[in-house]
Amino acid sequence: MQQPHGRPLSPADTALLDRLEAEGLTALVVSKNSELHRSSAPGVAPLLELLERFPQGLAGATVADRVVGTCAARVFIHLRVNRVLALVGSVGARAILDAAGVEFHARRGVLEIRNRAGTDACPFEQLARHLRRPAELIPAMRRRLAELRSGATR
Repeated sequence: MQQPHGRPLSPADTALLDRLEAEGLTALVVSKNSELHRSSAPGVAPLLELLERFPQGLAGATVADRVVGTCAARVFIHLRVNRVLALVGSVGARAILDAAGVEFHARRGVLEIRNRAGTDACPFEQLARHLRRPAELIPAMRRRLAELRSGATR
């Protein structure tokens, strides 16, 4: 369980990620040993839940998430989280979070987050490549999720 750059996860980080898996969660937010939010919704839905539930942000919080790519990283920076833990984290997410001074640990690193079929980059990663400002990215995420849920394609 090494970081992509060789740093091991702490026992507390390991326990939080183990809890995420054991409880079938996709996202878990904690601050000062208190649980603030949990989600078992798939895909980017937990990110949108956090944006709606915590419009003031999550300064000082730690987020554990199943998959963290560039899109999630941009949302976590917007929410001002302190730490991000992931079961799977992309190289792009690491670069974005590192540049913003957000601590990031992943059990497994990947080059990019792929779509569910594994045929291309995740559609939300594609959005985050071109829309770097939260004011543009977040509404585009909502639109794209609505399109995907309705069965519409690009």
